[in-house]
Amino acid sequence: MAAYSPLSPFSLALNEKENGMANEVLSTWQTTASRTPTLDILPPGVDAETWTGMLEEFKRILGDKGVLSGHEHRIRYIDPYAEKSDEQEKRGSSATLFPVTVEHIQAILKICNEHKIPLWTVSRGKNLGYGGPAARVKGSIILDLQRMRKVIEVNDRYSYYTVEPGVTFFDIYRAIHAQKKNIWCSVPALGWGSVVGNALDRGWGYTPAGDHSNQICGIEVVLADGTIVRTGAGAIDNSPCWPLFRGGYGPTYESMFSQSNFGIVTKLTLWASPSPEGFMACRVDVESEDDLLPLIDGFRDLLLHDVIQNHPLIGNLPREMVKRGQRKDFYDGKDAIPDARLKEIQKQFSIGFWSARFGLYGPKEMVEFNYKRCQEVFDKLPGARLTGKAYYPPDGRKALSPEDIPLAERTVETGTPSLMALKAVEYRGKDGGHISFSPVLPPEGRCALSFYRDAKPLCARYGFDYFGGLHLYPRHLTMINMIYFDRTSDTERANASKLFVELVHLARKHGYSEYRAHIDYMDLVAEQYDFNGCSLRDLNERIKDALDPNGILSPGKQGIWPARYRQRKEEVSDMEKAVETLQLAN
Repeated sequence: MAAYSPLSPFSLALNEKENGMANEVLSTWQTTASRTPTLDILPPGVDAETWTGMLEEFKRILGDKGVLSGHEHRIRYIDPYAEKSDEQEKRGSSATLFPVTVEHIQAILKICNEHKIPLWTVSRGKNLGYGGPAARVKGSIILDLQRMRKVIEVNDRYSYYTVEPGVTFFDIYRAIHAQKKNIWCSVPALGWGSVVGNALDRGWGYTPAGDHSNQICGIEVVLADGTIVRTGAGAIDNSPCWPLFRGGYGPTYESMFSQSNFGIVTKLTLWASPSPEGFMACRVDVESEDDLLPLIDGFRDLLLHDVIQNHPLIGNLPREMVKRGQRKDFYDGKDAIPDARLKEIQKQFSIGFWSARFGLYGPKEMVEFNYKRCQEVFDKLPGARLTGKAYYPPDGRKALSPEDIPLAERTVETGTPSLMALKAVEYRGKDGGHISFSPVLPPEGRCALSFYRDAKPLCARYGFDYFGGLHLYPRHLTMINMIYFDRTSDTERANASKLFVELVHLARKHGYSEYRAHIDYMDLVAEQYDFNGCSLRDLNERIKDALDPNGILSPGKQGIWPARYRQRKEEVSDMEKAVETLQLAN
């Protein structure tokens, strides 16, 4: 059964070094989880005898390998980065089911509707920093779709691929190259997650088609009552336009099933980038914290004029340090790293306080011209250093494959999946964890610098470094702050939680909020979308009640609660936690 769990040994990476590193981290998680006391947890409103009969029925539908329960389930389907020691008592789940077909899902839904059992869906359970494979409601059944792993089509005539939710970024990369297709997939920082799950949660990659949610063209979704719906041109039976035209006829629904609990997505098409004729990996470093302002403004203009086709990523000094060792290798204090020490580290490694990476794509003439345009912009920033390394197809071929680039130099900007970013979780200790704080801002340097100036001392108050990664797009930026903590320290875990809540309220004072949130804070973040008395949340609830009257699908996801949970929500609501934290802070 371990073959289907989030903590199972990993072997999909492109080299054994990354597989070994991933398994070292997984082993640490497994060791910690195995020491955690677990509880026998039943679905809400179901007695032990009924539950035993239901498990047998699930095994009849899915086979013995399709059902995981007991201690093995309980230690694997929790948040590996949980901030609280009472994770099991708070939201332990009752079992995990692994469907392979849509018919399996329909059969599961029939049983869950009959008993009104909450069913929390994950594609692969790798949404780390946001709750992983854990559910919101105690006693939920986890519906893990990782066995639905078909790459249905890879098409380089129109540059798209259609996949099931269990397909990883390593899977789609290998499928593209096995079929010798001239497209580049788009991958996030960690390649072991689900292509579908990442797109539905509005994740991103680093090629020109990296804004994944905006590349979705056609989904198949199973509603709570078992009805199968295909969106866009997919509503025409056997239409060849399903992966090509998202509009269809009448309202469009792809985005309705992103970050929602209105249905279970079982197939999804993503548009991709054609293989370019050339690629240049670029980096720019700037010296001071204040240089963030002109750096962002320069990137914004280059993006708006299509000089840069993918999204640049700007990281601060601690983000660069983690590539060179653990925090203790540079500073052994419990407080935030002092500015004076940061300057010493910056000088030691000859790197900027802010470092940005991005890619240029196209024929050699275009790449060189666009690089010159970038030089013109960044030459105006005193002390800025721009570098680039170009790659072109060998043997007179027109299309560049990532395989033409040495593996050690293949970055995520080439659509090559990796696990190297996983080591960052050990920043504050071998048994590390993190929460991701991810507000959306205008792409204005003054806005980002102002928020950074307020957030950095707030992090320091709780003993954390501001660990920043800014993802830039033409009309917005996402300012990720990774709150890393030592999972063996109760103090650090508690402080991470308090800091997160204060950051949410700080962002709201600036007029911002997160684009996604950890399961502990979904209600809190939903409350920040407060126009007209949170009328957007009210609309979501009306849709939820219409499509899922029994409220079985992922109750509470993104703060969307069905009617029967709305009054009690969780045993301890996020808002109560927020008030308590703010009282402590004040």
